[in-house]
Amino acid sequence: MVDLNEPGSVERVIAVTEIERILNKYCIMARENAPFSEMASLFHANGIFRLPNGTEFQPSDMETVVQGKPPAFIRHHLTSVDIEFANATEARTKSFFLALTGTSTIDHWGYWQDVFRRTDDGKWLIEVRQIVVEGHDEKGWYAGAYAQ
Repeated sequence: MVDLNEPGSVERVIAVTEIERILNKYCIMARENAPFSEMASLFHANGIFRLPNGTEFQPSDMETVVQGKPPAFIRHHLTSVDIEFANATEARTKSFFLALTGTSTIDHWGYWQDVFRRTDDGKWLIEVRQIVVEGHDEKGWYAGAYAQ
């Protein structure tokens, strides 16, 4: 059995590439008028999506992320990604992001803490996503959508 945390194996390169592909695909899809049902396909069907306010839902209810207040324009940009493999079928990632909106150049920022699990057919999918927002523009979309 190959240790996926050890550099140099083809298996590691494939796993890292597939996980990064899912992270980048999520960023591309997480925009205004997001294709939520397509986004759900990046997750295990029984996965958990946890918002900064603690709300949890399954990927099939992905539209919950906009809190009923979808932005007119939003783009997510991934900056740094760390991947640690627990074993051959589980990886934990921390991915820093910036979100830009039509309301604020840099609307909110933070990281996604994910658990990826490899499916029986070899696909890496997100099993758990925790969104951690470290800061936001008080005049931005996030402040209005998540106002307490």
